[in-house]
Amino acid sequence: MTISNLVDRAALALKDHEGGNLAKAEQAYRKILEERQDYPAVLHNLGVLLIKTSRINEGIECFQKAVIFDPEYEPAYWSLAKALQQSQRHDEAVRTLKKVITINPEHYNAQLALGRLYLELGQRDQALDFFARTMDLRRGDNRVGVPDYSLVTTTRAKIVHDIEQFRYLASNKRDNERLLSLVRAYEVAIKSIKWPTNDHEAVSLENGQLESFGGTYNYPNFVDDAAEVQVSALNNDVSADAIYESFKETTPGVAWFDNFLTSEALRRLTQYLLNSTIWFDFGHIPGFLAAYLEDGLASPLLLQIADNLREKLPEILGNRPLTQAWAFKGLSGKKPIELHADDAAVSLNFWITPDHANLSPGRSGLQVYTKPPPNDWAIRDYGEDQKEIRKFLKGNEDQKIIIPYRRNRAVLFDSSFFHGSDFPLFATGYENYRINITLLFGQKSSVYLL
Repeated sequence: MTISNLVDRAALALKDHEGGNLAKAEQAYRKILEERQDYPAVLHNLGVLLIKTSRINEGIECFQKAVIFDPEYEPAYWSLAKALQQSQRHDEAVRTLKKVITINPEHYNAQLALGRLYLELGQRDQALDFFARTMDLRRGDNRVGVPDYSLVTTTRAKIVHDIEQFRYLASNKRDNERLLSLVRAYEVAIKSIKWPTNDHEAVSLENGQLESFGGTYNYPNFVDDAAEVQVSALNNDVSADAIYESFKETTPGVAWFDNFLTSEALRRLTQYLLNSTIWFDFGHIPGFLAAYLEDGLASPLLLQIADNLREKLPEILGNRPLTQAWAFKGLSGKKPIELHADDAAVSLNFWITPDHANLSPGRSGLQVYTKPPPNDWAIRDYGEDQKEIRKFLKGNEDQKIIIPYRRNRAVLFDSSFFHGSDFPLFATGYENYRINITLLFGQKSSVYLL
């Protein structure tokens, strides 16, 4: 059998694999390996197939063989790292991810995976280091890790927000001349674009418009320092006993409490989110901007808040690491986040926008349904089909809890519960955008019966 024929057969096997004919593909992969065991690409592809069919240990063995035969074969190291992490072999996963980065220093997903893995291991400094690396890649010449669409498309609401942020930063005596020139360039662009009726519908930016922005569009032009505070970021008034009692018994799986952060922690976090140009994602939820750990949200202060919360609530969070965090900024002032559930064990949501911006006192906060989704629903079903969610929840209004909006109020709840915004209504103006921050802890499971 010639090499060329083996290559052709490997290509046909891969075609079957990608087409869903897994049994035929597996048979073909194994036949090729009988004839040539040192075929890294086929070993890798077989490993991927085995992982897909829940034979994770066999898949790991294939990846390990592949990198023995080719010590620089990046795809096999990357697949091996993911499989090791899935198997909770964290130390091996760390070493393998670092090997991926050694081979390819611009492997964004490996840097991101290491940041998240170090979070899971409770190693805050190491996590921050790798999230800083993802930021470096995002702001590099190649803009690695940034979705292509977000570099060349925008919405009217996004451009208006960026203009307001530049003006806000200029008013704080920060590189005034450059910022005001950006305001002028963005204002010219906003007048030249033929906008759709919907302010949140994306349109393409022309090359000339992008050039007039001078590379600033959806770019981390300014990222403030959000340093840790001394002792704890949480108020001493936060009662672990009261939270635990409410979470477990009063309203199973839901508790909310005020004065969450100290005044200094709240001040630092608020200024960080107002000053930092990290609001890149306008496509995930129309009408909202989002910031994630890899975008710059992973600040020392935010990770300190998560650690302090775990220390405060060991019965609920003690063995559950922070797995993800995001911040959402409502651009319309009145558009809600639709009902969804989170891919975690416990969620914490808190708000930082001043109360005077809320034009609907007693509302504008969060609604949580304490009826968990069916066990056979995949996480993607939890947020993509509002019709099915509403149908499932119909007749269960008595299981809905409404938590009114209040600055520095936190809501802790079982992540499997459907939740969404409670009819928000906020004033206009840059400092009045409704900002909510979500911290996710642990893996999806039932936690409210602890």
